[in-house]
Amino acid sequence: MRGATLSGEWGFRNAAAEGAGGLPGPRNGSSLPGSRIIGVEVLVPGCPGSIDLLTRGQAGDDACAARAVDGGDSEAYRPVMPVATHTSAPPAGLKAYYQAKIEATELEINQKTQNLRRLEAQRNALNARVRLLREELQLLHEPGSYVGEVVKVMGKNKVLVKVQPEGKYIVDFDSEIDVASLTPSLRVALRSDSYTIHKILPNKVDPLVSLMMVEKVPDSTYEMVGGLDKQIKEIKEVIELPVKHPELFESLGIAQPKGVLLYGPPGTGKTLLARAVAHHTDCKFIRVSGSELVQKYIGEGSRMVRELFVMAREHAPSIIFMDEIDSIGSSRGESGSGGGDSEVQRTMLELLNQLDGFEPTKNIKVIMATNRIDILDSALLRPGRIDRKIEFPPPGPEARVAILRIHSRKMSLQRGINLRALAEKMGQCSGAEVRGICTEAGMYALRERRQHVTQEDFEFAVAKVLKKNQEGNTSVNKLFS
Repeated sequence: MRGATLSGEWGFRNAAAEGAGGLPGPRNGSSLPGSRIIGVEVLVPGCPGSIDLLTRGQAGDDACAARAVDGGDSEAYRPVMPVATHTSAPPAGLKAYYQAKIEATELEINQKTQNLRRLEAQRNALNARVRLLREELQLLHEPGSYVGEVVKVMGKNKVLVKVQPEGKYIVDFDSEIDVASLTPSLRVALRSDSYTIHKILPNKVDPLVSLMMVEKVPDSTYEMVGGLDKQIKEIKEVIELPVKHPELFESLGIAQPKGVLLYGPPGTGKTLLARAVAHHTDCKFIRVSGSELVQKYIGEGSRMVRELFVMAREHAPSIIFMDEIDSIGSSRGESGSGGGDSEVQRTMLELLNQLDGFEPTKNIKVIMATNRIDILDSALLRPGRIDRKIEFPPPGPEARVAILRIHSRKMSLQRGINLRALAEKMGQCSGAEVRGICTEAGMYALRERRQHVTQEDFEFAVAKVLKKNQEGNTSVNKLFS
């Protein structure tokens, strides 16, 4: 029989069995000190439920108990000593030792994990560099390609290309290239062995020409241009209206203007108005000075003009502003026969060809500015190239008052300043000189350590600017007087 666990008071239900030599046991819950009784094994032949005699609160089999007492085998009833288990806690030093070992192991695991991640990152970087070097090595082993120019698309599978200096060829193209993208004058790459088009190349544009494009739109507006209401209206009709509403010209059946010429004395607002146009029109603005197109070597200026218009067509609608156009557009009869003048004439002829050539310039508007309209070539000024000429005269009294109000808008002025009286004292000052007067008045206030500008400061500034004008060269102003 297996033993039963006894945790409290235990005993026999049969008093006769207890008196006849049964197993005595503790009463009233007594037990061995510091121990826990596990069980007692009772062997009674023929009584399979004899263990119930030892269980607390259970009714044992009286017949089996009597048999064990009267005629049972003496060996069949054998008590088993209780087994005690110790439940005392481990020492505090042992627990602290294992806790320190666990913390040290966790720290080592974290360090090894960080090292593993660092090594994985280095491995990925080295693998990427190996792939890059393999691609470069593969490109080095490939033969070079020819550069050609598309002339015409011949059906769905053939293209006529021109390769310099060999000539024209009818070639195939790879399946990855869309036939609709092969337009005339497009630069393509051809394989050296089969002359098959395998790549479309960007148009060749000089980096100097690319820098001419104005990325940041100027913050000048029409409200910042004073005394030029008539000029603003005329340039809106020629430049802004065709760009924003081209359908109006189509409904009337007239051609859109291509270019406009701004001319007048220096400082009258030609460049300022061009910046305002760039601000109000939602298109690319390309600014170039005429002197930048004058190059040292033969053909360089003409090439830059061609690339300038190519870039303008790629970013159409666009506006090209050519300042100081008299540097390349002077009359051919007065320029002499020197080598430098011949190169300038070639540049101007290329400009004439681009303005009124076979290639369309519908979405490209040209604004030119000059101080010397009298020396410009007549071929450049004819309608079809320059459709409108806008004069910028010196500002009158009312215009000078408007310019003074614009430039003194953000100044800290003393109350009671008479701007109209100041405008009458300025004489024939240009808009740039009026702005200079405002700056000089502010400098006088700074010299006196004041936080505001007075009427006296403006009068001193007017006298100073007028004195410079009288001493300076006024030959250009006499041309427009």
